[in-house]
Amino acid sequence: MTSSATTRAEKFVVRFPNGMRGEVAQAAGLSHRSMNAEIIARLQHSLSNWPATLPHGETAIPDGNEEAYLLERFRRLPAGKQQALLALLD
Repeated sequence: MTSSATTRAEKFVVRFPNGMRGEVAQAAGLSHRSMNAEIIARLQHSLSNWPATLPHGETAIPDGNEEAYLLERFRRLPAGKQQALLALLD
């Protein structure tokens, strides 16, 4: 990317979970790319395959089942995350 193209590129700050930055750096090294190029390549791959992974003609949660879905997801959370979520709702 040229210097002028770099200054025109959209910028977005990403917060990685602990350890992920190292994993991205390692993957970038193995691919002989910068970390930025590695992230962009993986996002482009993911987004280009996105429609194939979605259910066609239906929502991810069938209408009328939202409450049951949320309750099931809540029950699968560790106790600490359940408490944190409840605190947010108060």
